[in-house]
Amino acid sequence: MPTYEGMFLVDPTVAQREWPKVVEELERVVKKNGASVVQISKWGERKLAFPVRKCARGTYVLVYVDAPEQAVGKIRADFQLSEVVLRSLILRHEGPLRQEPSRDFETAGPVPPKRELLGGGVPREASAGHR
Repeated sequence: MPTYEGMFLVDPTVAQREWPKVVEELERVVKKNGASVVQISKWGERKLAFPVRKCARGTYVLVYVDAPEQAVGKIRADFQLSEVVLRSLILRHEGPLRQEPSRDFETAGPVPPKRELLGGGVPREASAGHR
């Protein structure tokens, strides 16, 4: 059976207060469709670029699954209906399994604020020297 890698965005309050419920939901959907969970890793909480189901933040969870090819579409459809999972991405995986989040995930930090623009669309810093 091929291995698939799933990145899931989970409601951060549920992930923080009821982590076993999140793991149970992920395992339930996977097993229901004839697949098996190889590994589940909680990567951490991040600020989102835009709200997803009224959540400004999200917890990322990485899951590796052994699944028959025909089951992947059903797994994706079930996660779209899940109350716990906000978004999901499932791809075929080759190579070694990740044990930890990448360094980019830890250091990316919050999104920087947009620079303030003047009426003409020129950044404030650029217009200061041209008087």
